[in-house]
Amino acid sequence: MTFEERFNSLKQAFTGKTAEVEAKIAELSAVNAKVEELTNALSAKEGTIVELTAKLAEASDKVALAEKTLSEIKASQESAGKKAAVIAASVGVQPLEVNPAQASTESKSDEELVLEWTAIKQKDAKAASEFYNKNRTAILRHAGL
Repeated sequence: MTFEERFNSLKQAFTGKTAEVEAKIAELSAVNAKVEELTNALSAKEGTIVELTAKLAEASDKVALAEKTLSEIKASQESAGKKAAVIAASVGVQPLEVNPAQASTESKSDEELVLEWTAIKQKDAKAASEFYNKNRTAILRHAGL
């Protein structure tokens, strides 16, 4: 093999490799463009995450403040009841405990009391009589008497 033949064979081999290298460079450029696109998308997502984290922290602060305010309100309600008992005692009146069952019947409408009385009357006549005596004015008012 002569130098010229060797040179031509090497030239052909390198010509083919040059085309392969150019194809790989094009692929690499496309991959680099895709990486840059994904990097930009990631940066945008990170910005959104930072904003959402800030909003979450703000909401958590508001919830903590609301819980604190709620506990203060509950504490003041208890102290208001105690203050009322002290005022009643200073006047000389014995403070009365409100019976929750009694408070619930006082908050019912006349129609609700009549319906409840009717239901009790069907089951237990004695209890219905006691209920009637206790809520007589409301039952009669509902009847228009």
